[in-house]
Amino acid sequence: MSTDRQKRLEELQKKKDKIAAMRESRKPGGSTSVSKTATPTDSPSAAATSPDNLEDFLASLTKEYQIPPTSSEIASSDDTPSDATPTPIIPTTPVKSTGPLTAFRAKRRPLTMKMDVVDIDIPPKEAEVYSKGTQTSTDDEVGGIATGTDASSQEYVHAETSLRKREDEIHLQNEDNGTDAAGNRNDSGTQMEPIATAEELAGTAPALQDFLHHTSRIVERALAASTRYDIMKNYALDEDSTSSSSGNKNEIQLQLKLSDERWTKHRSVTHVSWSPKHPELVSASYSAHETGSTDPDGVVLVWSLNAPLQKPEYRFHCQSPVMTSFFSPFSSTILVGGTYSGQIVLWDMRARSTPMQATPLSSIGHTHPVYSMSIVGTKNAHNLVSVSTDGKLCVWSLENLFQPVEVLELHNKQSKPVTSATAPVAVTTLSFAEGEVNCCYVGSEEGALYQAFRHGSKAGVYERYDGHHGPITGLSFHPPAGPVDFSDLFLSSSTDWTCKLWSQKANKPLYSFEASSDYVYDVKWCPSHPSLFASIDGTGALDLWNLNEETEVPITEVAVSNKALNSLEWSADGKKILTGDSAGNLFIYDSAEISQPRQDEWNRFEETLSKLALSQEDSVHAQANLNNSTN
Repeated sequence: MSTDRQKRLEELQKKKDKIAAMRESRKPGGSTSVSKTATPTDSPSAAATSPDNLEDFLASLTKEYQIPPTSSEIASSDDTPSDATPTPIIPTTPVKSTGPLTAFRAKRRPLTMKMDVVDIDIPPKEAEVYSKGTQTSTDDEVGGIATGTDASSQEYVHAETSLRKREDEIHLQNEDNGTDAAGNRNDSGTQMEPIATAEELAGTAPALQDFLHHTSRIVERALAASTRYDIMKNYALDEDSTSSSSGNKNEIQLQLKLSDERWTKHRSVTHVSWSPKHPELVSASYSAHETGSTDPDGVVLVWSLNAPLQKPEYRFHCQSPVMTSFFSPFSSTILVGGTYSGQIVLWDMRARSTPMQATPLSSIGHTHPVYSMSIVGTKNAHNLVSVSTDGKLCVWSLENLFQPVEVLELHNKQSKPVTSATAPVAVTTLSFAEGEVNCCYVGSEEGALYQAFRHGSKAGVYERYDGHHGPITGLSFHPPAGPVDFSDLFLSSSTDWTCKLWSQKANKPLYSFEASSDYVYDVKWCPSHPSLFASIDGTGALDLWNLNEETEVPITEVAVSNKALNSLEWSADGKKILTGDSAGNLFIYDSAEISQPRQDEWNRFEETLSKLALSQEDSVHAQANLNNSTN
């Protein structure tokens, strides 16, 4: 025991000496005689526990586990003098002891690293690019649209694809033959683009048809714009000299003739009218096809005077021939028509070509042909008044044509040819004075005129006017425009070859115009001239009468057609006349030269009426004297 104790004391002493030497070596100017290597008997655990040997212990750990030195250690090593004693190196062989190093290794856990890899795909930002190309689909786009769309889109794509295939076939065929699309020899090698025919377009989608119809109208109007003025006009010429040599000042010029090969050929024009809002639009109703056709019997066409290709702007039809039609004065898109079956139909230019509304074919409405109608009232309160040869006057609301608002039976209380005292009046024409909604005048098949009232104690037929000897074909009240009011005057036309001038204040005609040589089918006052009116007859003649100039014969007679003229209408300004014949043709005449009145025309017309009244009295007295002499 004493020997072991002695050894341990010696070892401790050696270590103390060593530590003291190391401390001395670190002092400035200290001794450098320090052993460079440790003795084998030095215990690593004892060296590690000594605070003076802590740095050597850490250096040995760094070398053993290959830990790179820190920046501070590198800096301290650089600062160490070159003559300094190097740090003792601890043996790298492991020492089996239970010292602090063994405990440090036991407590130290292995170093592990865990890494999760996440793949994120960030798309690049796309720059928006816009192209100013036409809005047409390419072949690839057409193929993409065909899937996942509705039925109308698929139909449109199918139609467009068919047309393109047809164009490609024609194009290849023309290349083989060396001809263009029209069949002409093309030596230059360039091919003309084929145009789709009407038969090919018939099977296309409704959306494509509407687009083509709309755009074609715009192109036609643009082409017509160049004809609205005279490009050859010479402004240096004297207007007085040119007008004096122009000939008769009462002449009217044919401005336009409108017809359609399919819809107007073998049909008669039954009625014409002007649009109250658009002065370039006119409508015409047509009878059934004379030779038979698969098209509907009733046809109404809306024409534009600015269409140089003479194609109707709109086409409306129904199952019965249309005897009368006109634009609504309070809604420019509404057209109303009366048919041969007694049905009243309503069309809207914003909708389809078939009627939007129609009256029922029953006894609550008309059961005979409707030859005349009129819309009376104001914009907020107006009604449609219709008459028929069944003797009924019906009042309708345009909002609901299912049932009439009023029904008035027109009975002929003074009828002589029939034995019944209450025979119905077979009405052929109807007319209201300007601004009147209650009192109207109707013409009958027997040749008599009747004054009728819708309301009050005088409701029904009130007064009878005899003078004609044939069915009445037209009635027209004098327009109230001008300094003198002549609105009590009205004209009538008949198949007895005459026109007659009437006043509401007398039941006998003021004058009879007998220059025609055939049935007179219509008569109309000029809306701008007080003494001017027009009439048409079965010979196709258009007669213009100016009572201030002449009362026996018309001032102008124009042979419009070799067919009978059936309907007549002035434009709102009186500068144009619209008429139609039994061959389905429409004629527009320029009457601006004779329809513009002078300031004294109204006073002159008063004098003319006084002369006509005196002349009528003289003729009545002469007729009475003749009858007395014969008796």
